[in-house]
Amino acid sequence: MKNDLFLSWPGIFIAVALVFSVFAWWQSSSLEQLYVERTERELESRGRLFAGEAARLVRAGDLAGLQEFFSAEGRATRTRISLIAADGEVIADSDEQPGNMDNHGRRPEVVEAMQAFAKGEGSYSVIRHSSTSGRRMIYCAMPIAIGDRHYVLRAAFSIHEIDAVLRRARMDVLWAVLVTMLIAAGFCWFLYQTITRPVRALCGASARIAAGDLDTRLPVPRRGAIRELGGSVSRMAEELKARIGEITREKGERDAIFAALSEGVVVLDVDENIIDTNRAARRIFQIKGDPRKQPVGALLRNEALADFLKRLREGGEPAEAEFPFSLPSGDKQLRVRGCTLRWNGNDRQGILLVFYDMTQLRKLENFRRDFVANVSHEIKTPLTVIRGAVETLQDGAINEPESARRFMEIISTHSERLNNLVQDILSLSLLEYRASGEGYDLVNCDLSLPLASAVKLEQPRAEEAGIRLVTEIEANPQVRIDVQLIEQAVVNLIDNAIKHSGEKSEIRIRLHTEDGNAVLSVTDRGCGIAPEHVERLFERFYRVDKARSRKAGGTGLGLAIVKHIMQLHRGSAEVRSRPGEGSTFLLRLPIVKSGCASGAS
Repeated sequence: MKNDLFLSWPGIFIAVALVFSVFAWWQSSSLEQLYVERTERELESRGRLFAGEAARLVRAGDLAGLQEFFSAEGRATRTRISLIAADGEVIADSDEQPGNMDNHGRRPEVVEAMQAFAKGEGSYSVIRHSSTSGRRMIYCAMPIAIGDRHYVLRAAFSIHEIDAVLRRARMDVLWAVLVTMLIAAGFCWFLYQTITRPVRALCGASARIAAGDLDTRLPVPRRGAIRELGGSVSRMAEELKARIGEITREKGERDAIFAALSEGVVVLDVDENIIDTNRAARRIFQIKGDPRKQPVGALLRNEALADFLKRLREGGEPAEAEFPFSLPSGDKQLRVRGCTLRWNGNDRQGILLVFYDMTQLRKLENFRRDFVANVSHEIKTPLTVIRGAVETLQDGAINEPESARRFMEIISTHSERLNNLVQDILSLSLLEYRASGEGYDLVNCDLSLPLASAVKLEQPRAEEAGIRLVTEIEANPQVRIDVQLIEQAVVNLIDNAIKHSGEKSEIRIRLHTEDGNAVLSVTDRGCGIAPEHVERLFERFYRVDKARSRKAGGTGLGLAIVKHIMQLHRGSAEVRSRPGEGSTFLLRLPIVKSGCASGAS
């Protein structure tokens, strides 16, 4: 209580100083009012003295004499005297020539004096700024009757002197108040520093501890209750530092495990707002920024997920589900496992969700299923034909030379088809093995080398089909390739073009550069490809015309092999085609700047 009393002294001193200042200001205002009232009485007395002489001179018509009288009396009494007619015309004025003055009919004191005359009242006083003299004046206006006409005699006195006296008084009061406040402030500051210095030191150290600087040690006074307080706070800081260190280590371990999980983890509060997510969850759902405190329904818009959360909250038991999820980059197949959470025995529940990205696994399963089905179908057909031919030969056709030769050709043809299918399957397997970066050699060489080799290999088949191969080499860029793989890709494209081109047609193989890439194109004049088939041409076992493809001996894997070869070389394969106008297949490979001997092939 004693300390509180001492600490309240600055406020008391300030309050006293303020009260004293208000009182002094009130005294100054009262003094001003006293001066004004005395001046008004003096002006009224002077006005009555001037009224008789003014009336005599006006009756005599001596306006010049009246002007001279007003000027003399005004100088003698330091008073401005004016006689104003009822219509506002200035008849005479002690300071100005009446002809130079504007109409005074709207001056407040003149208006009030005329109204007072009508009511039978006396004079009227007002303090205002004079537009003629440019100073604040006290005006005392009284109505007088001269003959049958009404006039206003106005006496005015400048209150400049009163203002000067009052300003000096106010300045004296202000300086007295300032000195008093400075003395009081100095005394209070001394008391404040003496009493509160240890408290301020403890507060500063406590603030640093609260801000996280747990190594701060509080200054402890030599005696008093503050010494005990300082010791307690220091011990509390040491214990807090130890506990925070333990919590930080545990949190770091938990965060490291949380971030390293390959499964996406999302934690929701009781209102289904996101509390936290790990890196895998943000990657799966392509979340940018901090998702915390956002509703999960607004961030992960999925009806199946909303139903799953509803069932999980109503059931209260761990649950599991799998559903598709649409994202800007494409659709994903997700498996989610969820359970409810309780914090500190609270009945209200949060939710823990663990997401597994099953997209690639489901694609691989579908691919395996389709691949097995396609391979089984592709193998079954030639095997059935071969078996039928063998059974026919066994039944006696082998003794008929013509029939035996025909069935042997059937067996040979379908055996070749089986061999080609097996070779293509092995090629795809090899390419998938090489996709890991092993099992193939890249060299820098001219792209025209594998092109020329492929054309040379396909030339006999083209001549047999009555098709002309035309090669156009507009540029010969250096590329980094596996020469045998690129040669195989070009062979597959030319072979595909031969199969779908008519007799006596032409296939153009063009080599040029475009946008920093080497571009190799193969163009035929076949029947073309409908738009709905273009995007799927490079899929395994996909055929536009299945009957024609099998008749031509195709396995359905040639273009898929081309696509995989280009992916290994960080290039691309594409097709441009219109029904009835033929097709153009393009291979794009990045050009390398450093050259090497072309004999690397």
